[in-house]
Amino acid sequence: MSTFHIHITGQVQGVGFRPFVYQQAVAFGLSGWVLNAADGVHIEFNADPAKAEAFYQAVLQQAPRLACITGHRLEEVEVRAYRDFSIRESDAEAEVSVLPTPDFALCEDCRRELLDPADRRYRYPFITCTLCGPRYSIVRQLPYDRHVTTMAEFEMCAPCAREYGDPADRRYFSQTNSCGSCGISLTLCDQDRRLLEVGPDKLFPQLTALLESGAILAVKGIGGYLLMCDATKGEAVQELRRRKHRPSKPFAVMYPDLKSLQDDASVSPSAAALLLGPVAPIVLLPLLPTPASGLATSAVAPGLRQIGALLPYAPLYELLLRAFGRPVIATSGNRSNAPIAFQDDRALDELLGIADYLLANDRAIAVPQDDSVVKRTFFHDLPILYRRSRGYAPTFIQEGLSVPTRNVLAMGADLKSAFGYTHAGNVYLSQYLGELDSYDTQRVYDRVLGHFF
Repeated sequence: MSTFHIHITGQVQGVGFRPFVYQQAVAFGLSGWVLNAADGVHIEFNADPAKAEAFYQAVLQQAPRLACITGHRLEEVEVRAYRDFSIRESDAEAEVSVLPTPDFALCEDCRRELLDPADRRYRYPFITCTLCGPRYSIVRQLPYDRHVTTMAEFEMCAPCAREYGDPADRRYFSQTNSCGSCGISLTLCDQDRRLLEVGPDKLFPQLTALLESGAILAVKGIGGYLLMCDATKGEAVQELRRRKHRPSKPFAVMYPDLKSLQDDASVSPSAAALLLGPVAPIVLLPLLPTPASGLATSAVAPGLRQIGALLPYAPLYELLLRAFGRPVIATSGNRSNAPIAFQDDRALDELLGIADYLLANDRAIAVPQDDSVVKRTFFHDLPILYRRSRGYAPTFIQEGLSVPTRNVLAMGADLKSAFGYTHAGNVYLSQYLGELDSYDTQRVYDRVLGHFF
């Protein structure tokens, strides 16, 4: 019996890779271990050469769908005897070269549980699993583990801990695992900063009533706060423009589901795939002549025959949009040309002058991000990224790309700013950071740069 070591690099943390390797190893009857490290995923195990090669190929060919492997190596090492297979504690000693994982939109399995009255996470606004939920926006350092994310403040209850430790469970080793008993909570306050005592069962009916009354809400999401109002009420949209100092730029619109969006806009199959995929960006779409929802088009997108539309990519938005049943404005929570608000104290200061009510939660955001914006080209149906942010950043993977061996930092332009750098054969691109003539944007730029270095 020999001992083999596999090293895998790329986007392989926060995608369910360790649980996948564990399950494959058990299926192959192997003993050894898998762990996250600052330079990727390492696997060591006992096997004969034929079985080692078969296991290696299975790991590469059947990897989790959100993984993106950029490098891999199998080698025989000094013999060590292992009794069973385990997931070991992460190793942070190596030089950091792993690709950070972007945030992922709500997956279909979690959506089903969210809406299932028999499920213990029924209507829990922060449901996640190994294949969906925040990653980049909550991680403070690598390798990716719960204790170095903003989920560290939430201790798992016994049922969540059982799921986390059960190899047969789809939340096995899910670092964002939580539920209504041990997880993230919501608070609603008005412009006077008074907390409104609203029970969980009445929260979304209350938010719906506020939207129907024409109120503007500031809602904390994955990468920051969004400003929301009824997109069918022209008066509410115009009031949001006045308060946000945004007289004419179009607003993004969030729809409850794909069907309701298709009643207002022309959605190609490729655009639908983007909207429903793990990135779930804002997609620019041609408006139909008469939007069925009653969308206030002249207020939402003045002078345009297209809209930037998105679907609920977080469980909180899924619950809110299902309760409301109509499209809402979903624009970044900021004043014009300022960065998106993501810290709760700053949001109270900056957004309650714009919003009538603020819906916060107690999961901190480590890295702020706006929603990404994409358009498909007319002739060749290729994606053009107008804004590369949530869901894309900070990973950049392009097969065959020649990356310099030396470290290079590119600071980008002052308008629509972002930075990029090369390190250890990888390319890292920050999210969209905004216009640097704003001092607050400069501070965010510096914060995100410091987050990497």
